[in-house]
Amino acid sequence: MRLRNLLLATVATLISTTAVHANDADTAVKWQWRVEPSAVKPGEDAEIIFSAAIPEGFILYSSDFSAELGPRPAKFSYEARDDIEIKGPIAAVESKRKKDKVFGSEYSYFANRAEFRQKVRVLKSDTTLTGRIDGQTCQEKDGVCLLFKEPFSIRLN
Repeated sequence: MRLRNLLLATVATLISTTAVHANDADTAVKWQWRVEPSAVKPGEDAEIIFSAAIPEGFILYSSDFSAELGPRPAKFSYEARDDIEIKGPIAAVESKRKKDKVFGSEYSYFANRAEFRQKVRVLKSDTTLTGRIDGQTCQEKDGVCLLFKEPFSIRLN
């Protein structure tokens, strides 16, 4: 009975410790976005720059690798609109590459700071692009990984 109580206490401690780390990591990445050029007229192209501040000891998986197993790459999804044309895939800027020891596959990631760029064509005036960034962050020291969903709304002109 004493061994059982000790085991239950240990499991409860592990769960609460993981929950504390999970709450910290849940808000770990701070996203910002901007449009270049800042004033875009109908028929013109622009670039949306998504940047993320990543706390020390964390990594953010990039969008430029394929993952059947293992880490989840960042995914940018956009609400369908008739006033904006998405031009090509999102581009990860200067991501680092590493081979996963467990799955044997290569992945890309960012530490400290991340930048992604999406080209668009504005088709009408008074345009707003909305969507969501889905991804995964991990704290390499203790292996705590969390998925995140970050909605965005960007006024283009």
